[in-house]
Amino acid sequence: MTKLPARLQAVANLIEPCSVFADVGCDHGLISLYVLDNWLANRVLCIDKSLKCLEKTIRLLQHHHVEDQAIFYNCDGLYPVRQTPDQVLIAGLGGAEMIDILYEYSRGRSLDTIDSLILQPMRDEYAVRKWLNTNGFKIVKDFVMKDKKLYHIIKAKRGEQKLTEEQLMFGTCEDSFAGKDYMEWLLNYKEKIVRILGDAGKGANLAVTGSLHNTLKKINNQIKYVEENYVKGNTSISKTGRKSN
Repeated sequence: MTKLPARLQAVANLIEPCSVFADVGCDHGLISLYVLDNWLANRVLCIDKSLKCLEKTIRLLQHHHVEDQAIFYNCDGLYPVRQTPDQVLIAGLGGAEMIDILYEYSRGRSLDTIDSLILQPMRDEYAVRKWLNTNGFKIVKDFVMKDKKLYHIIKAKRGEQKLTEEQLMFGTCEDSFAGKDYMEWLLNYKEKIVRILGDAGKGANLAVTGSLHNTLKKINNQIKYVEENYVKGNTSISKTGRKSN
């Protein structure tokens, strides 16, 4: 069995058995192969807008003699796909691109047909959480992991959820806050905002700098919260319980 890189293994660990699994932006085909090797789906939809990438997936699945359980699509997103997936993976794209893909899909078919989404946005995770929160999905896993770079990985299932501004910014699942990768991401986030404020200088727009200072305050509060409830106390669930509804 092909060994997955750490980032892809973290994604693969969230996949549940399903009928039709969609691997959007399948690239090298490793996740598609993992799903078929582990009997996690009856059918895998391998989707990539790059024909070169899709051909890599085809060759990989042919090499492992599982290509007959896959359907290959050289297209951008889910909208042109004829089958209806009940589990969708979109990894390695920007958050805005992920939202566009899901929005385009919703124009032709109901999102209710999707039981779960596994998303690994390269940026704009705030926007991804907000879209999920307003489109009938409840986030059940939300964590940061490091594989050379830091990555956000989010799993959502059909359901209602009301997220606070802090949860949209910093994540919804408190059992992930104890991880050192999460704290590293928080500190990097703080450093980025401090750097932007420093570069802006005294002549910067007051509304913009005011918003940045507000963001910095929230980051500092989150760092303090994590340190007090997870790092210093070495607990996995906070006693104060800042959870979503």
